Amino acid sequence: MDTKVIAEIANSHQGEVDNLFKLIDIVSKSDAQAIKFQWFKYDHLATPDYKYYEDYKKLYITQSDWDKIIKYADEHSLEIWVDVFDEWGLELLKKHQDKIYGVKLHSTIIQSEFMINNILDLNKPLIIGIGGWHDKEIKNIINKISKNNNDITLMHGFQGYPTEITDANLKRIKCLKDNYDFPIGFADHTDASIDLAKEIPVYAYFSGAKVIEKHLILERKKEFYDYYSSLEPDEFETMIAKLKEAEKINGTCKINKAERQYLDASLKAVASRDIEKGEIISFDKVDFKRTSSSSAFSIQELNKALPLVSNDFIKSNSSIDKESTYTPNITIAVVCRLKSTRLPKKAIKPINGVASVERVLLNTLEVKNTETVLATSTMKEDKPLENYNLDGKVDVVKGDPDNVIKRLLKVAEEKESDIIVRVTGDCPSVSPKALEFLINSHLNSGADFTMAKQNFPVGLLGDIYNVNALKRLLEEHEDLEYTEYLLFYFKNNPDYFNVNIVELPEEYQYPEWRLTLDEPKDLEMFEELYSGMGAKERAVSFFEIKDYIKSNPDVIKINENVGLKWRDVKEKVDEINEATTF
Repeated sequence: MDTKVIAEIANSHQGEVDNLFKLIDIVSKSDAQAIKFQWFKYDHLATPDYKYYEDYKKLYITQSDWDKIIKYADEHSLEIWVDVFDEWGLELLKKHQDKIYGVKLHSTIIQSEFMINNILDLNKPLIIGIGGWHDKEIKNIINKISKNNNDITLMHGFQGYPTEITDANLKRIKCLKDNYDFPIGFADHTDASIDLAKEIPVYAYFSGAKVIEKHLILERKKEFYDYYSSLEPDEFETMIAKLKEAEKINGTCKINKAERQYLDASLKAVASRDIEKGEIISFDKVDFKRTSSSSAFSIQELNKALPLVSNDFIKSNSSIDKESTYTPNITIAVVCRLKSTRLPKKAIKPINGVASVERVLLNTLEVKNTETVLATSTMKEDKPLENYNLDGKVDVVKGDPDNVIKRLLKVAEEKESDIIVRVTGDCPSVSPKALEFLINSHLNSGADFTMAKQNFPVGLLGDIYNVNALKRLLEEHEDLEYTEYLLFYFKNNPDYFNVNIVELPEEYQYPEWRLTLDEPKDLEMFEELYSGMGAKERAVSFFEIKDYIKSNPDVIKINENVGLKWRDVKEKVDEINEATTF
């Protein structure tokens, strides 16, 4: 049972040692985890003229008897809690500290610095009775005690015997739970002769109480000390049984197995529209309906399975299952040739001892759940690139020298790719994390094409294409002169392709930085950057680069005046846009 039940013995032993042994037997046979005793000696607690002095004498149990009682309770594997009311009880607590689990602090004890400090020195779990206390008073005592001990339970409960029903004030438990970062308990002193005495602890549990303290007596009808609110053994068992039932009813935050099985059997994944073979399946292409298909994904199963690709045509309203889908294969194609005129053979220029294109490969290999290939041409002039494969860690795929689409489809054919992430070979600082962000967005959107808004450093990213969309573009449009600027064919035709344009998180938004290699000034900047960072043959994150540039702002100024023809020259931009718009 998760709820801790403490059997409060208090004075129900009537000063008889045998009664204590009997009460321990009863508690140990129940599902209560703990028992609590009150320790005091009459002449340490009160003066002879005090009205209850003689009662205290009758209730007094000697230290030697308590030695036997504590040993007996410990042998019965009970958590032993105590109320200590005077220095006599404090000495007894110190004597048995190895067997005492915790201490309840009575309001009178809290006022004694000597008693509090000695109890705190023992480092025991504490229960603080806060019935009737204002929040300011509670905060003051918590501040005082929690400096030395943070294992505290706040115990709500009206201390009057018996407690009137209207004084139980169970709503206070939720308020305490909301306002304090400690477990809340409830000490019940309701008239034990009414049925509600066995029910109120259950209501307290539903209000948020984690600990229930309830008085236990051998026989209430004799009207001995503490009989008003004390349950007899069979009543105590009934209360615990009700608490156990309450825990079952309350359940957990999790969906239970029966509920989940009913839901899984009720709603299954079906296509919300026709899905073509090779199309990426995202949630916007799925409905959940009642269907006779037992193999269709449940909501939970589809959540775990996505992203998926259809391995055949799926008609609208048909089931989506393992047989009709598979996990997409994602390939990063680093597109590279050696034909540059502004910076000849820029791809193999060393940057702090590592070829530029290999810096691209080192970073793309860090992207999770993908494979990287170097996509070059069949031309003799590009043959040297075959040697820049990180000692065989990256495959080299040779394809069409001019048509980038055909070259990417050659990669897709050899690698059985469903999705191609195109990264150009002039991006030595391409960001693995930013690529992962873009890939996740692509998969979740179910788009044909994904790119980021142009508010990031040039050279930070690539763009993403479904292989089916590349095939469709090539099959339906023969005259494609600008495949070097492939993304324009997609972003300029949103009626033809499902286009997903993503805004990168703010930490990547440095559009004024230039991290691409196309001019001598770019090479100068990269050499200064990578040598300054001490980056040899390893992947380098954008955040490492960003930190270095912020500390050394002159580095990024080296190539700040170099422009991009396809972005900065209006005539060129207009020419590309016109040619790539259908």
